[in-house]
Amino acid sequence: MTALEITGALLVTPAGRRHGTIAVGTDGRISELRDAPSGRAARTIDATGLVALPGMVDQHVHFMEPGPVEREDFAHGSAAAAAAGVTCVAEHTHGWPVRTPEELRQKTGHLEERSVVDYVLGAHAAPDTLEDAGRLREAGVAFIKAFTCTTHGIQGLDPDMQLRLLRSAAEAGIRVLAHCEDESMTAGAERRLRAALRDDFGVLPAWRSSEAELTAVVVTALLARLTGARVTIAHASQPEVVELARRERARGAALDVESCPQYLLLDEAEVVEHGPTRKFTPPARPAPAGRDLWAAVRDGGVALLSSDHAPSTLAQKAEGDIYDCPFGLPGIDTTMPLLLDAVHRGELDWERLIAVYSAGPAAALGIGDRKGALGPGFDADIVLVDPAARRTLRNEDVHSKAGWTPYAGREVHGGVAMTFLRGTLVAQDGDVVADVGTGRWLRPSLR
Repeated sequence: MTALEITGALLVTPAGRRHGTIAVGTDGRISELRDAPSGRAARTIDATGLVALPGMVDQHVHFMEPGPVEREDFAHGSAAAAAAGVTCVAEHTHGWPVRTPEELRQKTGHLEERSVVDYVLGAHAAPDTLEDAGRLREAGVAFIKAFTCTTHGIQGLDPDMQLRLLRSAAEAGIRVLAHCEDESMTAGAERRLRAALRDDFGVLPAWRSSEAELTAVVVTALLARLTGARVTIAHASQPEVVELARRERARGAALDVESCPQYLLLDEAEVVEHGPTRKFTPPARPAPAGRDLWAAVRDGGVALLSSDHAPSTLAQKAEGDIYDCPFGLPGIDTTMPLLLDAVHRGELDWERLIAVYSAGPAAALGIGDRKGALGPGFDADIVLVDPAARRTLRNEDVHSKAGWTPYAGREVHGGVAMTFLRGTLVAQDGDVVADVGTGRWLRPSLR
């Protein structure tokens, strides 16, 4: 039986663009793409004038549960995702890091009935669990997060630790998401800046320097090639990261680069002006880094985009000095609107948007057989976009617990009209209409 037909939209599919009808079965999967409606569906939605895309997959978010939830929780974060057209997130919190299969079981138990959208979960690498990648993968972890410098209270890994982790990950066939900043360089810079009594906002780019990021990328990319591990360089802030990754990929490394809107649209001048509300790491770099990263998104040098949603409230951002206020930006509300605007401006086309924010992340996370495409057998995760919509981003419209966005006041073109998760309408015109608990934990496919 056909539970739902969405008719009249421009469908963006792996086979190309076409106008037609999406038929959804009672199992919540797409049963067929048709030229015309059958007239026999339990529900029909006329989507004439809209563009139908697969639900977005944000591969890098922090919803802070279990653990302290003053900054964010799954109810608010997943609601923000649904409103923005994201139907699956990959979550790992630094406040309660998963390091063992038992901690994963505790987390999945805690999260039952707490998410509006589907989710996969990551683990954090720790010095005493470097050889446990196989156990974590069997338990259902989608990726392992590794820091090369101590950040957010998570211990950084030196090159020997990285080598052990990547060997274990290669044997297990699990991806590693690597935060690349060299520990000795960030720590040394911080000591010198504090000794000089620097507390201006220019501390941020001097502390978390371009050189620190690039040095860690060189080591990580080399070890990825030498071990055969699948590695994603997280949140690349500068085009030189892309070029270093291309070099090792050309020599056989299974290496991808992820970036985020904050590196495409913000720059160092804003960091120096606004300080805490532009404090994330690596920081935004001087222009024209963003322009060059857009080119890398288009040509495949940047294979994946994410929000790296790591929110704090404005009050939390105002606590302490520039060293001690929290890192991170809210982003899950705004990443899709900003990418739709990029399509309008010609920075991306529909196919590339899907590749970097839906199909590519789904494949990297081991759920590409279910998510990331409009086609028979895939989950009916469908986003209907109005390309003619225009709005101004506002703090008042943010669903995240953070309650603000660094992009407030920016006008964007294109808007999410409806978001469907497995055939169920979860958000419409910016309002969440599904209950918390609609989303499910997904175990990646073992292959």
